[in-house]
Amino acid sequence: MQDLTTIQQQVYDYTSKMLKQGLPFPSLRDIASHFGFKHTTARFHLKALEKKGFIKQRAQRVSDYLLAEDIEPALQSFMLAPKISAGAPMPLFDDNSESFSVNHDFFGGGDIQGIRVSGESMSGDAIADGDIAMIKLQKDANKGDILAVRIEDEITLKRIKLVGDSFQLLPSNPDFPVHEVPAQSLQIIGKLVGVIRKT
Repeated sequence: MQDLTTIQQQVYDYTSKMLKQGLPFPSLRDIASHFGFKHTTARFHLKALEKKGFIKQRAQRVSDYLLAEDIEPALQSFMLAPKISAGAPMPLFDDNSESFSVNHDFFGGGDIQGIRVSGESMSGDAIADGDIAMIKLQKDANKGDILAVRIEDEITLKRIKLVGDSFQLLPSNPDFPVHEVPAQSLQIIGKLVGVIRKT
């Protein structure tokens, strides 16, 4: 957030003090009276505080604000698919109804699916058994992306490398072997955009 001017800081401190005392956000009249402002000057300073990210106006309430520190992060609900293998490919499970919510800004936009990780083959990327892999559903990929891929009726989490007419499935744990599958049998489901640590 941008720095405040001296008077903006004073206005912010005044509004913060009122709210922390359990009082409503000061009206323009309250602020103008407290500082000896005109109403238009009080409004100017509130708008400056809002623009700089220190307060946020309540929807549909012209002169009522919240402190930025009191605004809860917006949450987005994600459906959680049962499991994705981080070992050898494993059969897909049926979808279940389990869901969870996290701050939507963590993983960016797009269509995102949470899938529970099974296995330790990607532990070199700090992806452990039981973690939730956040997968952005898409068909394309860049070199180095960790991908959720479908191989016939199985799914796994790996980096992939095209070698001739086959894909190598590359684990990041050296204790696991590289698997190779025919290129035509592999379908990219999406790329890993984040991991939620198991609890």
